[in-house]
Amino acid sequence: MEVNRRNTYLISGALKNFVLASVLTAAAAQLASTCDAIVLAQFEGEEAMSALSLVLPVTTFISCVGLLLAFGANALSAKAIGRHDLDGAAAIFSTAVWSILTIGVGVSVLAFFGIPVLMRLITDEPSLRELPAEYLRVYTLGAWLEMLSYALCLFVAADGHPRRVTVAVVVGMAVNIVVDVLAVGYLDWGIVGVACGTLCQFVANILMLSLYFRRPSCSYRLTWPTMRWRQLFRNMQGGASVSIGNVLMSVSVLLIGNICFNALGERGFFFWSVCLQVLLVTVVFINGVIEALFAIGGTMLGEHDLNGFRLLARRALLGVSVLVGLFMLVLFVPDVVGVLFGVEDPSELAALNHVVRIFSLMLIPFSLSLILVAVYQVLELDVLSVVSVVSLLAVLIGMVYCFSMSVPGHLWYAFPLGAFLFLGLQLLYSYARSRMQHGRVSGLTLIPYSSGGHSLDCSVHYQQDEVAAVLLQMRAFLEGAEIDKPAISGIEACCEELMTAIVLHAAGRVTNHSFDVHVYANHQSVLLAIKYGGRPFDPIGLGKRRMAANVTEDVSYKYMYGQNVVLIKVNQLATPGCTEAL
Repeated sequence: MEVNRRNTYLISGALKNFVLASVLTAAAAQLASTCDAIVLAQFEGEEAMSALSLVLPVTTFISCVGLLLAFGANALSAKAIGRHDLDGAAAIFSTAVWSILTIGVGVSVLAFFGIPVLMRLITDEPSLRELPAEYLRVYTLGAWLEMLSYALCLFVAADGHPRRVTVAVVVGMAVNIVVDVLAVGYLDWGIVGVACGTLCQFVANILMLSLYFRRPSCSYRLTWPTMRWRQLFRNMQGGASVSIGNVLMSVSVLLIGNICFNALGERGFFFWSVCLQVLLVTVVFINGVIEALFAIGGTMLGEHDLNGFRLLARRALLGVSVLVGLFMLVLFVPDVVGVLFGVEDPSELAALNHVVRIFSLMLIPFSLSLILVAVYQVLELDVLSVVSVVSLLAVLIGMVYCFSMSVPGHLWYAFPLGAFLFLGLQLLYSYARSRMQHGRVSGLTLIPYSSGGHSLDCSVHYQQDEVAAVLLQMRAFLEGAEIDKPAISGIEACCEELMTAIVLHAAGRVTNHSFDVHVYANHQSVLLAIKYGGRPFDPIGLGKRRMAANVTEDVSYKYMYGQNVVLIKVNQLATPGCTEAL
């Protein structure tokens, strides 16, 4: 019987599981920020609420420091988990945490003592500096808490539990709202109370997530602080493109706002403000998919599962197109824009609807470009990812500026034209690079087709005869990869026991679906991953007796991204015919 080729059933399920949790997490975090503004508006007035927008550049810069220290470490830890290198995952995790507790705290202290300078940079009007300064005097002292909270969210999600992150963020949001109301409404602390609520939110997140690190199934452990400079550099290198992108995005927003104001006046600036809010909602969907790519894709690369990562990248591109497309359809519903942004005048509403609908045409190509950049980052093509982000923003700003100078009445068409132009150039570059490498990488995503070893990849229905077929195929594959026969016999016996237990006992499965088997082999080791859906079910205990007779295998089980994962790792010794468990 021929075994099925790899399908996207489990990959799509993991992606949906992660993206849904990420979007809910982002929505909860945004709601907490919005509630800060609402509480201030209700109890302190518009001036206090406006002060929050003035501190945004400072808080954005500090969050970028957290991104620099943690975001790249997230993908690196996922790769370590995928290759079953828990010592490596511990080193990456520990380096990220200790760097936040040193560099992050240092940045927070510098920001606290530099508040007068920061206020002069933010605004030239002395009367507008008082309230933002009060907020920053509290926030900056605990800004490192935000960095640590964000880092823990990334690491827990990368370990396969994005829903736990969602729960922690929702609890933190509730704590923030309660503290805001008590501190501002009853204790009359004003904007200082909102800053306290924000820090309490981060503390609640950290406490909730810290419980996870005590679980036996957690892939991380915090080691005693040592100066791992090389690991710190790798972490920062991986997070550099995201941090640079966020800083440049903030600068681009200011530049485009000035261009719109100079070309179309206050009305044009208001229209841009609405379009910006539309873009920020879209970014919530984009970030959810990007975080899934970093976590799930990083794990797949650690397993040398390049075919799985290619399927994941394609599903991510399709998924973000569907999500953003549905959001675009909402924007085309009559009166939706007016209801959301309080525009009641019919002529003004008609003009705004026209602008938003033109602007929304850029959302899908813009999203696809950023997803491709995320793929480059997971592949550790750091220079290409930075150049891509800079080029995307440069093309958009340049196109908007050219339209403002030549045809200001059609300025809004510059956004979709710029986004489609850059996506076309990006795809053209990918195709050209694939041709130059003689087709060794994908012409769409630049994902390699080989990682220097031999790979077997398939999906198997929950049927005993298909298990027998895949075992025969696996033996032929391992023999072709020149793996020594004792290792092949041990792997085959172990896999037969595990797959039989999965077919007979895996709970919650759907029989017309399948489980995935991926085997990677080189001259040093063999790594095998079995992934299946349903409720948590550990098959290792059922096959313990037979696997005890085949002690060459290092077998582990983990429930992550809403599916079960069994990893088998065999290390081959130099002596022919011998193997050793890692």
